[in-house]
Parts: sequence; structure tokens; C-alpha cells
Amino acid sequence: MDVDEFDGRIEVGKVFGSKEDCQIALAIYAIKKQFKFTQTRTKIDSFVVECPDSRCDWRVTAHEVRGCSYYEIRKAQLDHSCPIEFRNGYKSKATSRVIDAVYKAKFGDMGKLPVARDLQKLVLEDLRVNASYMKCYRAKEKAVLGLRGSDEDSYLNLPEYLYMLKLANPGTIADLETDVDEDGDERFLYLFLAFEASISGFRKLRHVLVVDGTHLSGKYKGVLLTASGQVANFQIFPLAFAVVDSEDEDAWTWFLQKLERILGDSPSLAIISDRAVCISNAVSKIYPQAKHGACIVHLARNVNSRFSSKNLAKMITAAGMAHSLGEFRNYYAKIRATNSAYGVYLGKIGVQRWSRANFPGERFNIMTSNIAEQLNKALLEGRGAAIVELVTFIQRMMTRWFSARSKKAEKHRGLVSVEVDKQMTKNMATVRGSKINAVSSWSSQILGKFGRSDKVMLVERKCSCKYFDNIKIPCGYAMLAADGLGVSHDTLCGHWYKTSVWRETYSGVISPQGDPRDVDIPEEVSSMILYPPNTKRQPGRRRKTRIPSTGEIREAKKKLVRTNVEGAGLKDITEQTVQSPYKVVHGG
Repeated sequence: MDVDEFDGRIEVGKVFGSKEDCQIALAIYAIKKQFKFTQTRTKIDSFVVECPDSRCDWRVTAHEVRGCSYYEIRKAQLDHSCPIEFRNGYKSKATSRVIDAVYKAKFGDMGKLPVARDLQKLVLEDLRVNASYMKCYRAKEKAVLGLRGSDEDSYLNLPEYLYMLKLANPGTIADLETDVDEDGDERFLYLFLAFEASISGFRKLRHVLVVDGTHLSGKYKGVLLTASGQVANFQIFPLAFAVVDSEDEDAWTWFLQKLERILGDSPSLAIISDRAVCISNAVSKIYPQAKHGACIVHLARNVNSRFSSKNLAKMITAAGMAHSLGEFRNYYAKIRATNSAYGVYLGKIGVQRWSRANFPGERFNIMTSNIAEQLNKALLEGRGAAIVELVTFIQRMMTRWFSARSKKAEKHRGLVSVEVDKQMTKNMATVRGSKINAVSSWSSQILGKFGRSDKVMLVERKCSCKYFDNIKIPCGYAMLAADGLGVSHDTLCGHWYKTSVWRETYSGVISPQGDPRDVDIPEEVSSMILYPPNTKRQPGRRRKTRIPSTGEIREAKKKLVRTNVEGAGLKDITEQTVQSPYKVVHGG
């Protein structure tokens, strides 16, 4: 329903796809020509619209085309003989139904529908009408419903959609958990999704899993749980997704049980999350051998909220990031010296949970849940959609990521990934001016500019600074020692960082689902009637912004405000602090 189609003309013989399309086209025509009309006669197969002035000859008659639902303009008298006051009020024709029809075709893809505030501007530009915010909001909601269907229909189509998705991607796991209500109806409870390409690709990565949950903003609420890792090029690699009713211990236990089927429990596995008790309990049940670490940023926020000390939060972050045990003890002593209560609080948490130097496993450079936060941000547009649209959004995002990143990995000609090469260049810059003293054939002592001494053992791939040991990327001291022996820096990196592994990680393909009309759907799938969960959303507009974490505050931002100076007739520019949106900063 383009406002400029055929220059918006109404003429005898013009055909529309339905009665509603014909009525909307007449409304758009009236808005563009700036006049008002009323519908004076309505029948099953026809309707008549006329000018409100009984002495005016303007009149249009439309009839249904026999044998189909099309509507045709049969009669049209388009000349006005009424005074201009009868033509006012044309703005009332810009209803939410008309605005919905105008922009439905223009913004048909998911995530591209403008917000109500932007839609107001578009209506003013295209139709030259000032539409209220709520009218535009209702128009957008109608457009979403017309393009994507209702949320209830989405749950009914979910079993068939998941079957087609698994058919297009053999080896993909897409499990539904349902619950039976008092009336015997089968209702949605949980959904687990892991593409086969992600499963096979994750096995080539460092075994560090970041798990997190974020709230959905759709009609039936819920929480999206994610599990992801990091590839050789330091990018997010999603492994699995789940839609659950709430972020509690039962949901996390179910999610990790499904996850354990594709990523078994092992002492070499590290799981990183925030310090939510439900996650900790679920991990201890399903992954008793894995090492569970806490996000240092969430810990610093909690400490700042509990003790109101930003300086303490900075010291805790520095202590958690420390590579060597001696460096950690130095920071920890400063924390306890500041206030003994701080040390007691951190001791109860357990330093092995949040300190890299004391962590019993291998967490490499992943000290925060930043991977999960970035993934949640990437999924923002899909988190407010119906369940099938959410899964479709995930599938399309994963398809784009695998395609683009596999091409980038294929083009790269270095032995290690692009980001690892950049990191080694930075490491080398930190040791300029240092001297090398050979200790043995493969061991060296590095003397720094400020009297620091570090020992490098290339055979064991270790350094007394512990960076080499923890990250598995050579530190500046190790690269100096390698230069003395003529060893290439790239060969010292862990195999996860190699370009060949990077390519293998994205060797799989994630395909979109096919047309269900082209295959025979099993009876147990096609006959399944799945109802939405029994949830009740609070009245009012749905929340679109992220719920802030504990200790997370709005960042103060300065703006210039002009104020009149009394008696001077001049303008004085002063600074005023305003509240900006929540700022999320993750290190590591």
C-alpha cells in the first residue's frame, strides 16, 4: 500500500486486493487531497463513500468482483462543490489502521520496524499529518501482528518449525519441554537449541564456557539462557540457547543437563558466570568436575554496592586480573589494610572463584561474562518477538556470522589469527630496552629497565610473570628469549590460536529451514497442539531496555545549559549533570 503508487489516483475500474485495501486507499487519497468523506452505505458486496456536505457531488462506489474478494471502483464523481470548511477534518483519516497499511510493506523484515517516535516523523513527511504517539504505537503493533502473526499462533507452529530446522541442519539439537495444565492442554515450558555447526566448532576451542541469562520482552515474558565461548580471533562463538520461564535453579539445571549431552563434564572445563546462587547450584549438580569461576565485573559492582567504595572495586578488579600469585597477594594485602571487613567478605566468596592467580583451572583471558553480554546485545532485536521469530532471528544471525567469519579466516595467511598477532605486537612493545641473560639452552633471564627480573622457559612454555602460562600467548619476555634462539613467535602460541583451527571452527554451515509443504511431516509433529505458557504480563508498555545489575548505576554526563543572567541581558553557559543510559564496561 504505497502512498505514491499510481500517484494515489482513484478512478473507475481500479481494482484493490480486498475491501479493507480499497477503504485504506480512499483514506490515503483523502489525506493527500486534504478533504473529508463519510461512508454512507455498506452492504455485503459493496459500499459507498460521500462528502459530508449533502449538496456536494463527490461520491465513490466500490463493488466486490464476482468470484473473488477483489474490490473494484464502479462509480467515481471526484469533483468537489462544497466550501472548504466541509473538507477540514481529513487528518482523522490517518488512523492506526491506515498508518499500519502504509508502512507494513516498507518495513517487512524483523527488527526494521521503526519505533513509534520515528513513525510519527515518517507520517508527517509522507502524509503531512501530525499523528499522536499512541496512534503510531498502535499502528506498529498492528503491523507486527499482520506481518508475523500472533504469539499464540507462533507456539502452535513451533514444533513443525523446529522439525524443519533440524531437517535442514542434521545433527542439530532442538528439544521442547512441555507441561500439561489442569484442562489437559499441552503448554510450552522450555526450549533448547544447539546447531550442529556450533557443536562441532566448539570442540576445537578452548574449553571455557560463559553462561548467562537475559529477560525477553515479548508477550509471554520468559528468559533467554545462552552458553558461548571465544574463537581464536577473540570473537563470540555461541554454543547453545534456551528459552525458559524464569532464571531459577530448575531452569538452569535443565539447561545444563541438555548442554552436558554435547559438552561433557571434565576437570579441564571452566564455566564462567555471575555469582547467582541458582547458577552455582546447577553447575555443582551437572558439572561437578568443571571449575566454576565468577565474573570479576559483577563482583566489583556488588562490592561497590555493598561498601560504597569505587576505589575498593578497582583494587579487587586489579587483584582478580593479576597473573602471578605474588602480584595478587600484594593487591589483596592492600584491600585488607584498607578495611578488614573487605577481606572477610572476599574470603567468604573464595579467592579461587574470582582470582586468576588462584583459579584451579584454565580460564585464559576470560575474566568476565563480557562474551555473554555482547551476545545478549546482538540478540536485542529478536528478544521482543514471538517464539518462532526469536528462533528465526538466532538462526539468521548465526548463518551470517558463520559465513562472514569463515571467509575472513580463509583469507588470512598468518600462522595465528589476526587479533592474536596484534596482541603479540603489544606484548613485544612492553619489553623494549630489556636485556637477555642465557641460563641454559632453552631458559633465559630477562632484565627489565626498572630492575625487574623474569625467567623464561621456552620448552615448558612458561614465564615467571605467569602471562605466558595463563593466556598461552607468549609474553614480551618469552618473545625476547625466542629471538635469541631464532624461534618464531607464532610457534609458541597455543594450538587454539592457530589460523588452521580458526578455519576449522567455522567449517560448518547453518542453513535456514525449508518449506514444510515439500516434505512429509511426522504425525506426532503435525498433530501436536502447543499452547503458550501460563504467564501474565503486567499492564503497560513492554520494557525494551536491559534490567541493570546490582551496583550498576547511570553514568553522569555533562551537558551545556544556557541560562539568562539577571540584569545583563546576556546568556550564561553553565554545566549541568544529567543522567545518561546505563553504561556497561567489561574488562578482559
